[in-house]
Amino acid sequence: MLRRLPVYFLLDCSESMAGEPLDSVTTGLFKTVATLKKDPHALETVYVSFISFATKAKLIAPLTEVSEVEPPTLALRPGTSLGAALDLLRERLQKEVVHTTKETKGDWRPLVFILTDGQPTDDWRKALNDLRSVKPSLAHIYAFGCGDEVDFETLAQIADVSFQVQALTQDSLAKLFVWLTASIQKSVVSPDMALTLEKTLPKDMNLRLIDRDKPPKFQNLRPLLYIHGICLKEKGHFLLKFRFSSQRGFYLFEKSDLLPEDFFEDGAMKSPPVEAEMIPSEIDCPYCHNSGWGKCGFCGHIFCLNLENPPPELTCPFCQSRLRLAESEGSFSIDGSVG
Repeated sequence: MLRRLPVYFLLDCSESMAGEPLDSVTTGLFKTVATLKKDPHALETVYVSFISFATKAKLIAPLTEVSEVEPPTLALRPGTSLGAALDLLRERLQKEVVHTTKETKGDWRPLVFILTDGQPTDDWRKALNDLRSVKPSLAHIYAFGCGDEVDFETLAQIADVSFQVQALTQDSLAKLFVWLTASIQKSVVSPDMALTLEKTLPKDMNLRLIDRDKPPKFQNLRPLLYIHGICLKEKGHFLLKFRFSSQRGFYLFEKSDLLPEDFFEDGAMKSPPVEAEMIPSEIDCPYCHNSGWGKCGFCGHIFCLNLENPPPELTCPFCQSRLRLAESEGSFSIDGSVG
């Protein structure tokens, strides 16, 4: 029996990945799997597993030979439970990877690729200690932080090597997966050598190597703000994204993304509230294009309203409470989400 090369993908499916980023990751993984299936060396050696993390960590696919693996369907959820993903990774590595003994050669040392665009929302330190305590070391871990809200101080502790994907765009992520696929193919030829991604970094990629000893200091300033909303008419969920402008002293609207119906299936995760006066007052609902907004006094969620002809009473589309419309006296706060 040939020795296997296990490859694990830990994929951030938090709400901040909504829209193009998550679609681009899905496309990249599809092309990676398709390319490996055409490589005769990879077909003999590579086994792949997918783990997603958001509110919880979930095993999408156990370690499967690449000829049989299917690209994952990624479900968007609140939160970034990287600690839970590390716990699940440790469990799968211990269960699935064959270790070398005096009698037989086991699997090659697994490759782990972590892709995230934010900072953990759970206790990752204990999970990391548990992972590191397993001897011999279970895997080569490579982390890719996407965008400008990544906690690289944390990634530098978790990964052997970490990179910053400086632009969270379709083009940047497409190039990233092409490079990763080629790296996996190279490691198949020489799997007894540690994969040194930092030495093969293409010059044309919008990617930079993070100094493990001096990672960028995490400021936790949260330049981005995410707010959940629902269309009162269509009952469709969506996510509003804002970016703080230090020049103007408030948040500027960037975009809205539609959310799946089962988005809150694993529960919601809130960040500290923001005063309503800190965000624009007129933003079109992506479903019905109403530009007015209401807030439920019971559950705190927001929903769109037709202010030209507002109903005197309505039912909150989130918690089903009966509401009577009233103008707010002074400023009021809106719950943000963790992104």
